[in-house]
Amino acid sequence: MAKYVIAGKSDCPFYAKAELLADELTLNLPDFQVHKIVKQPGEWEEWLQKTCDQKGWKHVGSPLVWRELVDRGGAGILLGGCNDFLEMVKGYYGITSVKMSDELINISEENFQTKMEIDNEEERRKEQIIPLRVCVGGASKALAYGVLGYLAQGEAFGIDQEVSIYLLDTADNQEVLRGTSMEIQDCAWPLLREVVCTSDSAIAFQDASIVVLLDGEPLIDESDKKDQLLSNAKVFKAHGQALDQYAKKDVKVLIGGEGPSSVNAFITCKFAPSIPKSNIFALARLQENRAKGLLAQKLSVNTAGIKDVIIWGNIGVNTVADPRNSRVHGYDGAIWGPHIPGFTLPVPEMVHDDKWITGEFMETLKQPFENVKNPGAIPSLSGSFAVLSQLHDLWQGTSSDIFSLGVFSEGWYDLPPDIVFSLPVRFLQGSWKIVDDIQLDEALKAQLQTIARDLQKDCNDVLTELSSNS
Repeated sequence: MAKYVIAGKSDCPFYAKAELLADELTLNLPDFQVHKIVKQPGEWEEWLQKTCDQKGWKHVGSPLVWRELVDRGGAGILLGGCNDFLEMVKGYYGITSVKMSDELINISEENFQTKMEIDNEEERRKEQIIPLRVCVGGASKALAYGVLGYLAQGEAFGIDQEVSIYLLDTADNQEVLRGTSMEIQDCAWPLLREVVCTSDSAIAFQDASIVVLLDGEPLIDESDKKDQLLSNAKVFKAHGQALDQYAKKDVKVLIGGEGPSSVNAFITCKFAPSIPKSNIFALARLQENRAKGLLAQKLSVNTAGIKDVIIWGNIGVNTVADPRNSRVHGYDGAIWGPHIPGFTLPVPEMVHDDKWITGEFMETLKQPFENVKNPGAIPSLSGSFAVLSQLHDLWQGTSSDIFSLGVFSEGWYDLPPDIVFSLPVRFLQGSWKIVDDIQLDEALKAQLQTIARDLQKDCNDVLTELSSNS
C-alpha cells in the first residue's frame, strides 16, 4: 500500500496541482492513500524548517511531498516538490496532470479562502473551549449558594460553555466558601473547569466576563437610611475600583441581593469608569417574578404564562409594579381566543378587578420579601432563580417579551439621567435595549418622578460622603 503526504501553502498553485493529481490517484487506485497538510502562507516557512529538521531533510519551497513507510515507522522517504511527485506518478502509474496554469491559480485561491474559513471556525471553536470566568461576590450568602448550584449546568450560558467560578467574600467567610467549593466540585458537572475561593478582589475579578454581586445589605431602619446606604456604598466602591483595574472591559456586572441595588449599581459604575455604564445593571427580576406570581394565582394559570409585567423604580428601596400592558398565555376563561401558539390576552381585562390590582396586589408587593417566603427554604429558591434567569436572558437573548432591569437612565420617560432605575427592556445576546414607547398615565408619571428625585438625592449624598472620606 502506498501512502503519501503532500504539504504546502494554501495559496500555492503547485500544491494545488499535486493535490489534484493525488486525489485522482486515490479515486482510481484502491491501494493509494494521501494525507494533506495545508498551512497558511505566514506559517509555512517555520513549519517546513521544523519538519525538515526533525526528519533530517533539506527542502525549499511549496509543496513538500514524501512517502510514508506504512507499518514501519521512521521519517519516511522524501520525494521533493511538485515536479518530483509528478515524475514519480508518471513513472509508476503512467498518469500525468493536464491542469492549465490559470486553472491551478484559481484552485489555489479557492484553497486559500477555504483554509481561512476552516481556521476561523477552529478559532471560534477554541474560544468556546476557553472557560468563561464568572465571579460571584457575597458568595457565602444563602442566595449565592442557590445560584452556584446552577451556574455550571449550562442553564445560564449554554450547554457547551465551560465555566470557571470564582467565589469572593471576606476573609472571615473563607471556610464557608471552601465547603461550598467542595460541594460544587463533588457534583462533577462536565462544564465546570474550576472553583476558586478568595477574599482578594484582584484574583476574583481578573479577566472576569461575568460578575454577580450579591453582598448588598438591606435597609432596615428608615431613620438610619443614610448610614445604611453609605455602608453599602463603601463595599461597592471597592468593587468598582477592582473591576475597573482587573476585569475585562466588556464584563457584565449584575448587582442583586437584598440591598439597595440601584444605589449600589450607581456607586459601582462611578468607581469603574472604564467599564461601559450599559454593562452594569441592577436585578429587578425577583420583584417582577413576584408580581407575575400574584397575577398568575389570580387567573389560575402557570406563572410562566404571564408576560410583560414592568417594575419601575429604585430597586431595593421603592419600586412600582405595572401590569397595565401585561398579557397572559393559556388563560381559560369566559373570553376565548384561537388555539394558536403565541396567542395572548390582556391581563387587566382578564382580572377585571381594578380594586384588587390597585389594592391587594400592590400592597402585597410592598411587603418585605422575607415576610412572605417560606422560612424553611434556605437558600431562597425564587431569589436564586431570579439571578439565573436574568443571566440566561442577558447572555442568550430572548424573544420579544418585555422584562425589567435596573439600568443607567439616559432620560427615558422624562426621568433624570445618570441614575440606575428599573425600566422595561428587551434582551439581545449579551446586551439589552430599552422599550421606550410604554404609555404612562399622569398618576404613574408623578409617582416615578418622586421616586427618581429621592433616588438621585440618595446617590448624590452617598457619592459626596465617599468623596469627602477618600
